[in-house]
Amino acid sequence: MESKQTTKLTYILLGILAFLPSAARAQLYDAAWTFGNVDMSSYRLDAFEPGNIEFPALGSENPTLPLELGKRYQVKVTNYSFHPFEIMGMAPSASGDKILLSMAIQGPFESDPDVAWTDNGQGTVRFTLTEGLYQAMIEGGRKPGYRCRPHSATMRGEFTVAGGPIAARIAPSPIGIELQTVASGLAAPVLVVPDPVHAGRLHIVDQVGLIRVIDQDQLLAEPFLDLTRLVMPVRTNYDERGFLGLAFHPGYADPNSPGFGRFYTYTSEPLAGPADFTVELPADATMNHQSVVREWLWDGVSTQIDPNSSRELLRIDEPQSNHNAGHMAFGPDGYLYIALGDGGGANDTPAGHGTTGNGQNINTILGSLVRIDPLDPAATPDSPDPAGANGAYRVPAGNPFVRVDGIDEIFAFGFRNPYRFSFDARSGALIVPDVGQNRVEEINFVRKGRNYGWNIKEGSFQFDPATGAAGLPLDDPNLSDPVVQYDHDDGLSVIGGYTYYGTAVPELWGQYICGDFSRQFSVPEGRLFVADLFAGTIQELLIGAAGNPLGLFVKGFGQDHEGEIYLVASTALGPAGDTGVVLKIVAEPNSVGAELPIAAVLTGAGAGTDSAATGLATLRLLPDLDAVSYQLKVQGIENVTQAHIHVSTEPGGNGSPAVWLYPAYPPAVLVPGEFTGVLGEGFITAADLVGPLAELTIADLLTAIGENRAYVNVHTEQFPAGEIRGQLK
Repeated sequence: MESKQTTKLTYILLGILAFLPSAARAQLYDAAWTFGNVDMSSYRLDAFEPGNIEFPALGSENPTLPLELGKRYQVKVTNYSFHPFEIMGMAPSASGDKILLSMAIQGPFESDPDVAWTDNGQGTVRFTLTEGLYQAMIEGGRKPGYRCRPHSATMRGEFTVAGGPIAARIAPSPIGIELQTVASGLAAPVLVVPDPVHAGRLHIVDQVGLIRVIDQDQLLAEPFLDLTRLVMPVRTNYDERGFLGLAFHPGYADPNSPGFGRFYTYTSEPLAGPADFTVELPADATMNHQSVVREWLWDGVSTQIDPNSSRELLRIDEPQSNHNAGHMAFGPDGYLYIALGDGGGANDTPAGHGTTGNGQNINTILGSLVRIDPLDPAATPDSPDPAGANGAYRVPAGNPFVRVDGIDEIFAFGFRNPYRFSFDARSGALIVPDVGQNRVEEINFVRKGRNYGWNIKEGSFQFDPATGAAGLPLDDPNLSDPVVQYDHDDGLSVIGGYTYYGTAVPELWGQYICGDFSRQFSVPEGRLFVADLFAGTIQELLIGAAGNPLGLFVKGFGQDHEGEIYLVASTALGPAGDTGVVLKIVAEPNSVGAELPIAAVLTGAGAGTDSAATGLATLRLLPDLDAVSYQLKVQGIENVTQAHIHVSTEPGGNGSPAVWLYPAYPPAVLVPGEFTGVLGEGFITAADLVGPLAELTIADLLTAIGENRAYVNVHTEQFPAGEIRGQLK
């Protein structure tokens, strides 16, 4: 049983190693490539050295070249008099390029001693890719690139830059999956939401302004709701605005509930009158658009909703076009949670972002996760929650800034673009990924009133809003760190998903499924991930026995009532065309797979406490060994003293400890402070059974579980009788 302690030490060591600088990154070496003139229509990669640099195949046109921070490169230009080489921040068109190094003109980095740009006047230059040069490349939303100055529109290519702050790369998962097509021919699907009334029916949010319906795996021709007249026109090449969120009230299917038939949408709309929440702009500037939350009413019969029948709840001014977030979901508490980005632009610093950035300003609603009761206050006269400022909804009295400084509606803050979030379907844990700026993507367990760091931090790393540079890890007790993060060596924009509780792929049970939009902005190279949020690990899910890449832009996810997970994706970068698909995650054909585990989802409600901590205990039978393997994971719990499997005499009752899970054996060892991770793991044999199962067998433990008499309980200093608890099933 000493493996538990060994495992904890391993996690600590891995955590330390993850933040140590890589020695390889500090080493400089020369890499050379030669560009030849091909009828002045493109750059052609003719040769390179040394051979261990993974440049594109010889002869490729306008290649994307991989570079690493801290390394030195050499460029040889054929016919350089006609084709002077330049390094720039690349814009969609050459007119917007920002020249940083040039063989033809003086750029701002030529004299930088760290870059050490040298030009021998014969078509050969050398430079070092420094952090400062890289940040200048991506400033203003540009991409690292190179070009020929006189032929800048056609002879140009991109750099991909490695060497992010996180040394470890995301490795492939051993779990094999397939993707089953459920629907195709959509424009830009961004979300899947199951119908609360009709089994087998899914609602698809299409960014262009439609709710499409899949019924029994068939895409219906008519939309459930057409919002195209409300949604502002979006740029078809790329746009973060549009129809972004959909949530059904928990009482939607209950005729006796005030929420019967009510659902909610989040849309980007043209400016139309005063907003409920705004930010200050210079006198010569205007807002880009408004984010609007609306309530709609289904009559219980109709297959289509009248697009003129909504009730407006919130109208929020947005200074820029991007970082709109837009996801909505009802929590286990029955309240509606709404994700709002920081207002757009870059670094949380443009006009409309104030002096501190919107993410750090609790007196602006942008950059936050909002919590409200969306029902008309007239429909809930007995509620203790006060009405919102506009009178269209209520504000939970338990929100952290009610009756104190700050926006009453804010539940948590310090976000950049929390595009998608979810509540764990069993524990209720709130999981919020946040799309990063230049270097780091993050996934958070979110709790009330906490500050998640933007724009002081990007992930767990210090962030400089003036330059966009990511620094060293920043330990600030006032800022909550992510539980999982990765840098832009592995993707560009994290797309939040759901915890898997289905049966199609048992190996994924209890794991968080998410993705990344794409490894390259303009190429459909999205990725699927599986994360253990308790252990802080993440792996890539590959497709099929061959381990194929996805080959799509990842736009969003969904989860049905059976716990199965759906991916929505497209080959189109922007909201246009008909390449959008809905795909269901299933097991590889002919794969044996694993059995679903015996599991307990631990919550404060299960223990009769108000704790926001959660946990997951999983057991798997090892019949050949007459033993059970187990793992106990927790998040956000403080001062743990003990954890056990308890066995009662009656189903669902209270009982005494029968198996020690933490520590492995008495006496108790206190885990001080807030803890998230693997609390205990190992094997249970008959020798480990105590209390009501002493001198009995593993079969007796399994019998108690089958009779609903066994539960897992985690004890803390604050709650000696148990803070979180869950029945083993």
